[in-house]
Amino acid sequence: MKGFRFSLDSKTARISEAYAQRKSISLEEAMRQFIGSKTYHALNNAGTGLYLEVLEFVYDMFLEEMEETEIQEH
Repeated sequence: MKGFRFSLDSKTARISEAYAQRKSISLEEAMRQFIGSKTYHALNNAGTGLYLEVLEFVYDMFLEEMEETEIQEH
């Protein structure tokens, strides 16, 4: 599982950057939201295999989760 940690760290950084830009929020806030998400927890679980998916798939999964969260909060 050598590549697991690198893949996780790389995807976390890139997803957080993209989300920060999309939502016009700080990188720190975007990272906080991503790390607190179900998507991140699934990504962090090597057993799910999610870390093997392409970045765009994981990012879309995160966006979907965030949209559902926003709808539930309203």
